[in-house]
Amino acid sequence: MLKVALTALLTVLCGVAHAAQINISGSTSVARIMDILAEDYNNQHSDTYIAVQGVGSTAGITLVKNGVSAMGMSSRYLTEQEYKDNLIVKQIAYDGLTVVVNHQNPIANLTREQLFKIYQGTITNWKDVGGQDRAIAVVTREVSSGTRYAFENQLGLTRVLNDRRVSTISPNNLVVSSNSMVKTLVSDNAQAIGFISMGSIDASIKPVQFNGIAPNSENLLSGKYTLARPFIVFYHQELTDKDALQFVKFVTSDKAKNLIVNHGYTPYHNK
Repeated sequence: MLKVALTALLTVLCGVAHAAQINISGSTSVARIMDILAEDYNNQHSDTYIAVQGVGSTAGITLVKNGVSAMGMSSRYLTEQEYKDNLIVKQIAYDGLTVVVNHQNPIANLTREQLFKIYQGTITNWKDVGGQDRAIAVVTREVSSGTRYAFENQLGLTRVLNDRRVSTISPNNLVVSSNSMVKTLVSDNAQAIGFISMGSIDASIKPVQFNGIAPNSENLLSGKYTLARPFIVFYHQELTDKDALQFVKFVTSDKAKNLIVNHGYTPYHNK
């Protein structure tokens, strides 16, 4: 029995080793759904292996620009400068940015102005937004995160300094590098607040309304829930790898849209 199992394992490993590997790198938020799309695609294409690397939107753009990865993922729109690198962009989904708190926190809704002041550091106690008299433990993402980039743009938490975009999020906020780390900190700390991808919501944390609108796919698609951003894939216009281009077609197909819906996200539909 052991010999049979080892033989089967070696067969699988050899198959993967001989498959053409295509790297897609970037946003950790997009990577969550891209892992599912890649797994489905890999199961149907034994001669190709799609390797998903969640390293952050900005890092993904750099890797594609430098030819390290065939494709990239971003949870923010590319900047004008980034578009100048001759990148072709395909949107695959919409995603809401969901503000989350601990289940012990009675807060059920926060306004744009309240969130702005919490993240800028001018509101530091929950009592100032209708909660308990307790200090707010603010959790944010790393600077290269597309999730943070989109959150800052939505709330106006940036300014221009020497022709460069600069974040005005308080330096006292705790910085982490993924949705899962935000959830862990918020679920373990009754005073914490953070923001995550809508598709990452689970029972460990409590999502709050934004301007009185619940974070769900219906409100996102209708435009009522405005704290949102795109999920996109991109690649150089000079990309000639047929296997990579075939995967691009797959992630924008009807089958991919169904997988996106089934895992709690909102697919993008061309208008």
